[in-house]
Amino acid sequence: MAKTTDPQLIARLREESERTKDDPFPEGVRPVRPNRSQVYSVRLSAEEQARVQSVADAMHLPASTLVRSWILDRLDQESA
Repeated sequence: MAKTTDPQLIARLREESERTKDDPFPEGVRPVRPNRSQVYSVRLSAEEQARVQSVADAMHLPASTLVRSWILDRLDQESA
């Protein structure tokens, strides 16, 4: 998992995504999403939530993506 992100790359990908959002998928391609059907609810204090959000903002990520990556990284460590 990358520890930092390139703001220019993110801007470029965001622009491309917005520009092509209504384009049809190429022939023979079907959109898929990872099977992420289980939702966990986690209680954090306001201070803890602010700390998570601060780290997520610094990495230009949604907080949920950051927390998911932390969980998956830890699961990888536990199984190593």
